[in-house]
Amino acid sequence: MANKEKQDRKKTDNNYWNDAVEVSPRTAVRDLDLHRRILTRINNAVRPEDLLPQGPVVAHAEGADGLIDDHGLLPEDDKAAAEREKLRAKRLDIAAEFLKFRDARYPLGLRHIDEFSKELLDARFADLFFHLGNQFFGSWSDFPVDIPRRGPGSYNGVIHAAVCKTGKVLFITADETTLLWDPGNTAAGTFENPTNQPHLMPNGYSQLCGHHVFLSNGDLLSVGGGGYGYNSQARAGYKFNPDTKTWSRTANDMSEAKWYPTAVALGDERVLVTCGDRGGDMDVYTESTNSFTPFTGDDRGFPNLYPGMHLLPSHSIFYSRTGWGNAGAGGNPTNDSRSAYFSITGTTTGNWTNIQNATSNRTKGMSVMILKNSPPYVRVMALGGVGGDQSSYEVADVTALSGATSWSAPIPFPDGINRSLASAVLLPDGNVFVGGGTTTTNSPCSIYNPTTGAWSAMANLPSARNYHSVAVLLPSGQVAMAGWNNTKIELFSPPYMFAGPRPVISGAPGTVHHGRNFTLTSPNAETITKVVLVRPMAVTHQTDTEQKVIEMANVHDHANPDQITVTAPNGGHPHSYAQKGHYMMFAINASGIPSVARWVFLH
Repeated sequence: MANKEKQDRKKTDNNYWNDAVEVSPRTAVRDLDLHRRILTRINNAVRPEDLLPQGPVVAHAEGADGLIDDHGLLPEDDKAAAEREKLRAKRLDIAAEFLKFRDARYPLGLRHIDEFSKELLDARFADLFFHLGNQFFGSWSDFPVDIPRRGPGSYNGVIHAAVCKTGKVLFITADETTLLWDPGNTAAGTFENPTNQPHLMPNGYSQLCGHHVFLSNGDLLSVGGGGYGYNSQARAGYKFNPDTKTWSRTANDMSEAKWYPTAVALGDERVLVTCGDRGGDMDVYTESTNSFTPFTGDDRGFPNLYPGMHLLPSHSIFYSRTGWGNAGAGGNPTNDSRSAYFSITGTTTGNWTNIQNATSNRTKGMSVMILKNSPPYVRVMALGGVGGDQSSYEVADVTALSGATSWSAPIPFPDGINRSLASAVLLPDGNVFVGGGTTTTNSPCSIYNPTTGAWSAMANLPSARNYHSVAVLLPSGQVAMAGWNNTKIELFSPPYMFAGPRPVISGAPGTVHHGRNFTLTSPNAETITKVVLVRPMAVTHQTDTEQKVIEMANVHDHANPDQITVTAPNGGHPHSYAQKGHYMMFAINASGIPSVARWVFLH
């Protein structure tokens, strides 16, 4: 890193304290969670070492002196190691001075940062608490407008959320209607009604407790549902067009009503729909005919509602054992220790193959698929649940499937938290954000790094988010969380949003083609190291098994310094690695900081 860049970063890092506090006329922390983090660390510290960085944090972040210190990775040379030890010794001396002040003045603990004396609020102590800042923990904020209630249902908030190609989010609300939200509009008009509502159409019904996926043209297909209980009329599919904001019904119905089903978008412009509450058969929806056809070979029963299904690049469908048991926030779940994969053998036929029994159950857990450009290429991570397994996660390498495929042993969450009905969101940098799944407010959140296996503690989630909750990645790079009987939308800004200036995508084609090159322009092109496509989320009851982050090969064009040549993903046909459709494209620099997304159509 150039000296000027180091100096600029040092200035930014030392001034983080000024971003967190305001002295007028009293010192008042603006970020409540940051305030709590600092006071908790101060009051719990026994030794000077306790005030220094603890555990894994974001590896690309730098210390206030421009050196990468305890927070992350060090260059492997003697000079850097010596500088690190010198820095650590300096911080230990400062920490010891601070603890002496605390014990003398506040033996029962500090209650507010106001209780720091002015002489202690200097650059040395700002640096001491540098590692507790938002550039390591991220930050939560409330969206300023509450979710309105205007439908026939008896509950507030939302239960389903889908990020449309327009950048707006379609909600299926707890009051059993549908609503559009514009995250970029903080005025009262941020919420608007679609042109029509499915439950008001002829023979229509509530889309609540159905499932949905995005089609190749960007429309959202919603299947089944019917409300807060099984509805024998819920046999149809409804499509939402984000451009016209209009709902329409499919040309025919499914073979049976489906409540809490799972829909999986295939790579050949079809959607496979699995059972739901009543068991039964699969149906497949074909985009070109706008109709359903029964699918044979479904001889497997699912004890879980919303069974976790992931479309693999091999065009097989992997069942992760996650799901909703007998629904409800509490008990009586029916566990399933046997994962399996479904192989499509014909146009409307397929069969299941069991893999090795897991040692745990994941009912009321969450699963995500993690793709990499190097081995292991395809993994599925399942986390949380009920019973003795809710404080752990496990990973399966599903690059090549057979009856011998198996899960890892359960791995405890480092924070020891029990998580049931937690949300997991793939971030553009490839990491996994995990939040909610507890019944308490101010609950711990974490980010998991699939490359290193490390977990990093994040800012606490203000609301309790578990039963009927949703979390989605927005084009801004933030995560929005909402849920049942809570009218607030909470926005999580990950650490990368505080780590420095964000790269900018100044130009890109609206349409890119499988396997072909295209040009991305950016004033930051020389610093961009990754370009990814992120499939927009369509989540319900905290479950979305459609998530994927796809890294694309890219080469900087030295003859045109503001241009990068990017290769769109291919994967053969059917395009199961990257289905035809609309994606959020992020450019990520060498510090791991993503741009704001630009929408592209992969054709």
